[in-house]
Amino acid sequence: MSIFTDIADQWQIADDAFAALEIVALAANDEQSFDVAGEQRKRNDQAYFLFLFTRFEEAVNQAVRIIIRNRASGAWEERRIWDAWYALVMRNNRNMHFLSKAEIISDKSRNEYETIDNYYNGRNRIAHGGIHSEQFFIPEIAQRMDAISTSFPTS
Repeated sequence: MSIFTDIADQWQIADDAFAALEIVALAANDEQSFDVAGEQRKRNDQAYFLFLFTRFEEAVNQAVRIIIRNRASGAWEERRIWDAWYALVMRNNRNMHFLSKAEIISDKSRNEYETIDNYYNGRNRIAHGGIHSEQFFIPEIAQRMDAISTSFPTS
C-alpha cells in the first residue's frame, strides 16, 4: 500500500458518510439537507484532493533532488546547469516552480506531464479560494498519482 492508497481509503469512509446523509435527506424528501450534504461532499473531495497533492508534491520534490544530486557531478561543462539547479533545490526547495520540477521528471509531450499540470492547476484553484470545475474521483486520482510517482527515481 502507498500513501495515495491510504488516503483514498480514508476518503472512502468520509464519502460513504456523506452518501448516507444524502440518502437520509432523499428519503425524507428534504431538498435543503440533500443540497447541504452534496455541498459538504464536494468540499470533502477538494480537501482530500489537496491532501493527495501535498503527498504527490513531496514525491516530485524527492525525485528532483535525486536527479539533480546524481547529475551535479562530472566535468563542469556537463554539470554546470545541474550545479545551478542544485543550488536552488538543495538549499531551498521552494525556489523552484513546481512545473519546472515536473519538467525534470517527465516529458512535457506525454500525457503524464499533462496530468501533473492539470492536478497542479486544480490545486492552485482550490488553494486560492476557487472551485475546481472538474469532478473529483479521489480513488482514480490517488491511483494515477501513485502510478506516476512509482516511475520516479529512488536513488
